[in-house]
Amino acid sequence: MGVGEGCIMVGKMTEDRLGLEPWDFPEERKRLVGEALERWDEGVLEEGVWAFLVRTRKKPDREVPPLVRFFVRWLALQGRRWPALEAGDIRAYLLWIKEHGFPGGTKGPLAWNTVERARGALGHLFRFLEWAGHPMPPHVEYPPRFTPYVQSRRPLTEAEWARLWALAEAYTPAYWRPLLQVLLVLVGEVGLTAKEVVGLWRADLQGERLLVRGERLREVPLSPLARQVLEAWLPLRDYLASHQPLPYPQLLLSPGPRKGKGKPLSYDDAKWLLKELARLAGMDAKRDRARGDLLHRLRWRAIRNYLQAGHPKEKVAYWTGMRSLLIPGWGEG
Repeated sequence: MGVGEGCIMVGKMTEDRLGLEPWDFPEERKRLVGEALERWDEGVLEEGVWAFLVRTRKKPDREVPPLVRFFVRWLALQGRRWPALEAGDIRAYLLWIKEHGFPGGTKGPLAWNTVERARGALGHLFRFLEWAGHPMPPHVEYPPRFTPYVQSRRPLTEAEWARLWALAEAYTPAYWRPLLQVLLVLVGEVGLTAKEVVGLWRADLQGERLLVRGERLREVPLSPLARQVLEAWLPLRDYLASHQPLPYPQLLLSPGPRKGKGKPLSYDDAKWLLKELARLAGMDAKRDRARGDLLHRLRWRAIRNYLQAGHPKEKVAYWTGMRSLLIPGWGEG
């Protein structure tokens, strides 16, 4: 046996002992995926996605590979050739399955949550292709979430807003009342998400405008009601900050008793307070799924008010971070 043959033998024995597969070798998986993309080989791509998930996720989702298979099949049926995909192929596929169902699978129309599930699976496809050395063509767009936009058909009504406001003013224990009003205006008047709300700093309040941090850094105008509520909150906020040895810079501080007083309001606490308010108002999403989560309905109230005031969609999408406003055909009807 020559030296070369011996090295190959030792390498093969090591590979078998470690339980390695072709997917563990960058050049080999690049070759496999490249050949599979050329002929739209559903089986190889499905297997590859699963190999990627088990190597990169603590709890890989077994539903992802079959959902990727359906998209690959749809591309083949459309006559696409890799990498000559069209920019809107993913959005077109999702809207197609909404009406017709999965190609060769469940018949449509599908629920929006199922469509969103398929969209999430294609996010894993993007990461798998990058891992395999064949990134998705940069012009192919990955659309934003469907679900919040669908819920826009039921923004909070002004009667429901008035009921929530009255409940916030009478909430027990009373020390939560000012903070509840601040939460309501930041979500229902300004249009922020719960994560953006708890991420605000005191210095972000800049007169008639609010600087919003996070993934989408932007400046947002404040309505008269929002300015009134936030300005009334500042003296109490500063009093709460004085209870900590080193005052926190966050805008929203907890008024709760004991050691927690003056500490930043957490994301979970913000969501819990709004859910409590929704429960008291009889707007619990678990009992009325058709209307959707209160946070989404509050945000869409803000969006509706912006649009009714005559602001262009582009501006409103920028202020609220709701990019789906700019996608034609979503949420119509």
